[in-house]
Amino acid sequence: MELLIFSDSHGKPDAMREAISRQVRRPDGVLFLGDGVRDAELLEQDIPWYMVRGNCDWFGGERPDEIVMALEGHTLLLTHGHRYSVKSGLGALLSHAAEVGADVVVYGHTHTPDLQIVDTGEVVSGKPLEKPIYLFNPGSIGSFSRQFGTLTLRPDCVFFSHGTL
Repeated sequence: MELLIFSDSHGKPDAMREAISRQVRRPDGVLFLGDGVRDAELLEQDIPWYMVRGNCDWFGGERPDEIVMALEGHTLLLTHGHRYSVKSGLGALLSHAAEVGADVVVYGHTHTPDLQIVDTGEVVSGKPLEKPIYLFNPGSIGSFSRQFGTLTLRPDCVFFSHGTL
């Protein structure tokens, strides 16, 4: 499964449209991590979109603050990240991911691309992890550098990459 990941479009839906059109193969889905839900809703058509609202989505009330879902044998946690103070570190988000059983976490809010992997056996919330947890931030598609992410997901594979337009 091939997924595109966007966050923080802040009124710039054309950047997401361009990123989708530049893909060699049409993605199987799009993960949108907030701060521009209205932008994403303009594009939501023939590709499945999974959207959460961010701290600037005052009119995104119909979208959840987070989604926990199963795909390709993995449990994904989608969140904007502001409720876990990700600008101050990922500890609260990591603890929440362990609590809900997520092994793949995608978040935004910081506008900074990031990938961190917490290995099997690391202690989180007082318990050793039975499988690694991947924490990924695609950056901001609405910033001057127009950043996004991709995720290849298979039962035995989690592969993230960062991209720019």
